[in-house]
Amino acid sequence: MSKRTGCTCQRCQECCRREPGWFIPDEVPIAAKFLNLLEADFVARFCEEHAEEGVPAISPAHKPGGTECVFLDDEGLCRIHEVKPYECRKVYGCQHSTRHRRLREIIRGMWR
Repeated sequence: MSKRTGCTCQRCQECCRREPGWFIPDEVPIAAKFLNLLEADFVARFCEEHAEEGVPAISPAHKPGGTECVFLDDEGLCRIHEVKPYECRKVYGCQHSTRHRRLREIIRGMWR
C-alpha cells in the first residue's frame, strides 16, 4: 500500500477535527513503534476500539472532551503523519463522501 502525503486544505483538516480515520490491522504495531511504545500501551493511551457490524477495529482516540484526533496538532498537522491510519491516507475531505463509506467497508473487511 502506498503512503500518500495528503492534503492540508481546510476540508481535509475538518476530517481530523470530526472523526479520526481507522487503522488497518498491520498498521497498529507500526504506529506504536513510531512512538517507541509497546503495542498494548499505544492502544491503551492513544486509540479507541470500535465494533461496527460486529467487526472490531481501531482508530486514534478523540482528544478529551472533543471530536478531534488525538494526533492533530495546533497547526492542523498530524503528529504521526508518516504512519497515520490507512483511512487518513486514502480519504480526503475534499473528495466525494461515497469514497469514505466504501473505504470504511474495505477496512472493516481487513479486520475480520
